Amino acid sequence: MSAKGSSTSDPRDDSSQDQAARLRELLEQAEVHAAESEAEFQGLLADDDVIQEDRDAAALLLEHARRQLETARSAVEQLDAGTYGRCVKCGNDIGKERLAALVDVTTCVSCAG
Repeated sequence: MSAKGSSTSDPRDDSSQDQAARLRELLEQAEVHAAESEAEFQGLLADDDVIQEDRDAAALLLEHARRQLETARSAVEQLDAGTYGRCVKCGNDIGKERLAALVDVTTCVSCAG
């Protein structure tokens, strides 16, 4: 079998596929979490017996869930555009180790500070 027809794959491709799967899973989880947070918040708003502090706490949790969803969407959009793994500030590679630890990170270590 020729090198072109070889079934041996490049390990970097596997890593990229793993990261893509992790990003898409992260997006799916963020969508579910945001929807659940929204439903919980709306339920608290509709309940006259709920104190304002509980509503405020639920609003903060909902805001956090929405930010996570936006971050996950942005990471998947970068992946689809072919720019995933590049720092949004300087354009340099973010680094495999950093991406492995923080799959939706958008800045390199230098620009993160």
